[in-house]
Amino acid sequence: MNCGSAFEGLLDAVKQGLVSEAELSQNLRPLLRTRFKLGLLDPPGTCPYDTISPAQLHSPAHQKLALEAARKSIVMLKNNRQALPLQKDIKQLFVIGPTATSVDVLLGNYYGVSDQLTTVLEAVAGKVHAGTRLEYRQGFLLNELNVNPIEWAIDEAKGADAMIVVMGVTTLLEGEEGEAIASPYKGDRENLRLPESQITYLKKLRANNDKPIIVVLTGGSPMAIPEVHELADAVLLAWYPGEAGGQAVADVIFGDVSPSGKLPVTFPKSLDQLPPYEDYSMKGRTYRYMKTEPLYPFGFGLSYSTFTYGPLNLSKNQITEGENIEVRVKVSNTGSVAAEEVVQLYLSDVEASTTTPISSLKRFARVALQPGQSQEITFVLGKNDLLLVNEAGERVLEKGQFKLSVGGSSASERAVQLGAPAPQTASFELI
Repeated sequence: MNCGSAFEGLLDAVKQGLVSEAELSQNLRPLLRTRFKLGLLDPPGTCPYDTISPAQLHSPAHQKLALEAARKSIVMLKNNRQALPLQKDIKQLFVIGPTATSVDVLLGNYYGVSDQLTTVLEAVAGKVHAGTRLEYRQGFLLNELNVNPIEWAIDEAKGADAMIVVMGVTTLLEGEEGEAIASPYKGDRENLRLPESQITYLKKLRANNDKPIIVVLTGGSPMAIPEVHELADAVLLAWYPGEAGGQAVADVIFGDVSPSGKLPVTFPKSLDQLPPYEDYSMKGRTYRYMKTEPLYPFGFGLSYSTFTYGPLNLSKNQITEGENIEVRVKVSNTGSVAAEEVVQLYLSDVEASTTTPISSLKRFARVALQPGQSQEITFVLGKNDLLLVNEAGERVLEKGQFKLSVGGSSASERAVQLGAPAPQTASFELI
């Protein structure tokens, strides 16, 4: 990818015959076309971006939006023994991990610098009561094993009422700028596992200890973390949550906000579940073609509340080409706290003449429900949703049976095992 350095040499390249003007024009057309569509080359005063003043940048409204986005993106992957939420008057709390005090894990790659950055540790400290004994230790190195045989923090942490362990990957281990370029793998992931230093330390914390361990994971890509799932009582995936990320994590940990994020990717159990990188067939790739059981399915994410889905009501059981079909479902908050749920609709082509996805996400809707409240959600599917790609690479419509699944995750036994509500299914026919 050209990051700007190639541009300076293009004139000499044309003069030397290394690049033709026709080739430059061919590559410039799509770039300029995009700029025209965005209005970036419009006369001064006619582009809406011209009216944005410096006062609007990082305004209170934008800071509020950053917090909202971070809160809604956090995915709760596990919550055994009701480890979360923690009580703010907890007597003793121990925070561990080198990234608990890091602003780098908030920002990820390609970011602007904010004057409102709040780390996870700072936000946690702002939540607990004045009488809480809050302690912090780095505990382990990000990606190197400890060589010091004496590890005081482990025994100290086990004396606390709960432990928050902030771990995962950072832009040092994945990415294409800064220190990542100087790392042994140039910012690429060697594998999907977490560094051994982190897993080893987590095992030591768990040994002979039944106190709640809450793991906060950072990162921007799938991770194979079966050990984390087994060792931790609760797991929160925070991603690179932005300037308000630390505050959002603390809001979820202490129950000010119920987690409502859903996985936009599949988390495999190991790298062995993925096809070879050189294999460009779709077999085994993403939730749409993966037949083995993942660690965490696409679309999965837990809540502090519970939800149930009523039967699917279809406007028709048979449709013809050009007709739409309405899918209605009642979603109920059967828990004791107000929470948001992301209702997801998946479609499967049961009688396709060629290989098609096991299922495909076609619609989703976020709904906020009070305890005991229900709401009916309506989705509308049309012709374009039913198209498949044949062997000739053409999008075509084939008659036959289609299956619908609506729930809080992609439809899988694994999702239900992990705590997702049972999905509802129905079928219709294109005649």
